[in-house]
Amino acid sequence: MNCFLYGRRTAVRLYAICQKCRDARQCVSHKKHLALLLLLPILLASCTRPPAPPTSPQPATTAPEAIGPAEVRAVWLSYFDLMLPEGGISEQAYREKYDALFAEFAAFGLNTLFVHVRPFTDAAYPSAIYPWSEILTGTQGKDPGYDPLGILCGLAGKYGLGLHAWLNPFRITPDHRDLSKLDKGNPALPHIKADDWWVRQTDGRYYWNPAFPETHALIYAGVRELLENYPLSGIHIDDYFYPTTQAQFDRAQYDAYRLRGGALPLGDWRREMVSQFVAGLYRMVHRAKPGAVLSVSPSANMERNFSECCADTARWMREPGFADWMVPQIYYGFEHAKMPFEATARAWAELPRHGGLRLVLGLAAYKIGQDDRYAGETARGEWQTRGDILARQARLSRELEGCSGFAIYSCTGLFGPALTEIAQKEKYNLQNLIASLF
Repeated sequence: MNCFLYGRRTAVRLYAICQKCRDARQCVSHKKHLALLLLLPILLASCTRPPAPPTSPQPATTAPEAIGPAEVRAVWLSYFDLMLPEGGISEQAYREKYDALFAEFAAFGLNTLFVHVRPFTDAAYPSAIYPWSEILTGTQGKDPGYDPLGILCGLAGKYGLGLHAWLNPFRITPDHRDLSKLDKGNPALPHIKADDWWVRQTDGRYYWNPAFPETHALIYAGVRELLENYPLSGIHIDDYFYPTTQAQFDRAQYDAYRLRGGALPLGDWRREMVSQFVAGLYRMVHRAKPGAVLSVSPSANMERNFSECCADTARWMREPGFADWMVPQIYYGFEHAKMPFEATARAWAELPRHGGLRLVLGLAAYKIGQDDRYAGETARGEWQTRGDILARQARLSRELEGCSGFAIYSCTGLFGPALTEIAQKEKYNLQNLIASLF
């Protein structure tokens, strides 16, 4: 049998193994299954074949109905927000910490959470594919002794909050990292050591190569694991697609595509590879859990998305089969010189969209009280002097036709332990605006 075909079929088979086992301790074959999973990247690394020429993902023939709350009022809990002290904390302390926070979210009027469960090819939950995230204990691969995501899902249900698992699909390391800090079971490690084309490096950071359908399959397997094991409202991905515009990043795959007769320029080819990934993820999410949401949170800068990240977000909004929610990160004030909030939000709202696509505006709570030095000289002090920016932005989300709400980045900006006076004003004004809906 063709080595590549065998590897791909083996991937599907092994990633599906033990799915009906919800408690690894009760599965007598679990250690064997886990060993096979950990060996899989090494096996497939020897089965190299360039990816097939891109073909346009088959969009859904009809747009799905819009799903989710009538008005999305969301908050992002980033890995910075979720990071625990070195060594971690007890299960009881973890539960108490997030019980208090989720209660505050509910009282504030929020209804949706984007929780960062996989920031760097890791997992803030027990996984047969990815190692434990270092955000829980300070060490990748170290078991905290409990299931953090299970606790968060239970608390979300308690307070009526929809929990969406947020992941960075292609990102492997956060910085110029000593590889000894990666857990030996990290699926990227064999490819990094082999210096193959599955994993690429740029600016000292490692990423899965978006041009490999096999990396897509690995990501899909992790998402399926999440959807089958937790009562999630959806899956959420953000703006990390292609991390560089340098041609050498995926030169071998693009050259092979051209040799087989492919005619697309590099940028168009990359956008097609990313669109194939997003379309495949969309299909997998809806098959694994009908009614779940796939949301995408790109940069607010449409040109950057298209040219640098190779994310054709306008297409994903226009055609069914890519996303249910689009959550652009409109992290600007009203006075920003180049991308003022209202004009940017209106530009997104005016894009053609399929009938099931909902637009949710991402708001920059992290800028409260900060010098916004890239906003222009006359606008850089806006977040330091106004106390109503978020409330005005949320109000605009209600006024824009076709807009379905807002999301706050990030949690600490409004729900941190020691808010400044201006942050307290922002929080008070936003809560009043939310309450005016009822």
